[in-house]
Amino acid sequence: MTVQDPSRIPPRLGASWRGMRRFALWLALALASVAALLAAWRAWSQRSEAATPAFETRLIGRGLVERSISATGSVKALVTVEVGSQLSGMIAEMKVDFNDPVKEGDLLAVIDRAPYEAKVASAAANLAIARADIGEKEAAVTKAATQLAQNKRDLVRHDALAPRGISSALQREQAETQTGLGKSDLAIAHAQLESAKATISLREADLAQAEIDLGHTLIRSPINGVVIDRRFQPGQTVAAQYQTPILFQIAQDLSQILIFAQVDEADIGPVRPGAPVTFTVEAYPDETFEGVVDQVRLAATKTAGVITYTVIIRAQNPDQRLFPDMTATVRIVSARREDALYAHNEALRFRPPASAVGQEVDLEEGQGDRVFTPTPDEDGKLQRRPVRLGLKGDGVSEIVDGEVAEGEPVAIRAKSAGQRRP
Repeated sequence: MTVQDPSRIPPRLGASWRGMRRFALWLALALASVAALLAAWRAWSQRSEAATPAFETRLIGRGLVERSISATGSVKALVTVEVGSQLSGMIAEMKVDFNDPVKEGDLLAVIDRAPYEAKVASAAANLAIARADIGEKEAAVTKAATQLAQNKRDLVRHDALAPRGISSALQREQAETQTGLGKSDLAIAHAQLESAKATISLREADLAQAEIDLGHTLIRSPINGVVIDRRFQPGQTVAAQYQTPILFQIAQDLSQILIFAQVDEADIGPVRPGAPVTFTVEAYPDETFEGVVDQVRLAATKTAGVITYTVIIRAQNPDQRLFPDMTATVRIVSARREDALYAHNEALRFRPPASAVGQEVDLEEGQGDRVFTPTPDEDGKLQRRPVRLGLKGDGVSEIVDGEVAEGEPVAIRAKSAGQRRP
């Protein structure tokens, strides 16, 4: 490459080249100055922000303060009846299916009736035999009574003829013996008659039991309701020797439901009948249902060392959208205050560094809680305000006394550096 001698550069071009060098130098100096100013401004901003922290605030409000308990439970029908069979046998017919409405006395199923009809016929025949035997026993009683009367007359006759020598002592003794035997025969005949009468009562009871069993082959609904479960099919055989087989489950009234919620022993204390309840189910995640505590059962349940108590919650279900055995997430309101002055719990928990707090305020007796409010000036300091709390709710707590007013901002947390940068 050939390097040109500057002495040989034309004067006009040399002046232009020197001017460009001076411009580039001034431009570099200007950019360096701007960069230095930006760095100084950033350092000053960071030091200012570090020295004067900013805080997020929430307003002191007035309204509803609630304390609640959370639990889970399952939806149950108000009354659920399990309908079973007292007899063993094959199911001949099924008259209802799932979700069918039924009324009290409606026929649900039929057990094969033929064996039980045969038992009724056998019991009726045995009763007829027993009744026929009564006539025979009554005739035997009449015969024995007649024979005894004859024996008594013979004895009287021998007693009258013996003094005359017409009847011997032997004949009289024989007549007396026959009289005694006649009495025994009559007593036996009466006993046999009573036995026959008792047999009639037994046969009548057998017939009644056979008819009852025949009636039990017709499975009927004990209540008005809806069939929510059917566990057998026609042709299946039920065996009732050791326990009653369940054929159907019938829910009495699904327009009202119960929720059996399990509440931990640490939370059960404030739960009382009549407490308002809200709950949700997974089938309708965006909808909240309402109910009330109906009963707190004293019997505890211990599962893996955890003690829980069953709380019965009653709720309306007019559209019958809530089905039995759905899982409900329950919120039981254990206490509430209407139109209360309150502070958010975040403000009550917030404890700023000592460097961010202004003038100290001595706490009076009973005012162990405090909130921090920004001061009107621009120094960024917080003012400690003593408060006395009432009901401590889930998100806000009641203020019953204190140096704060409705609508006043209180600090809840310090803003991060990223939040403070413009």
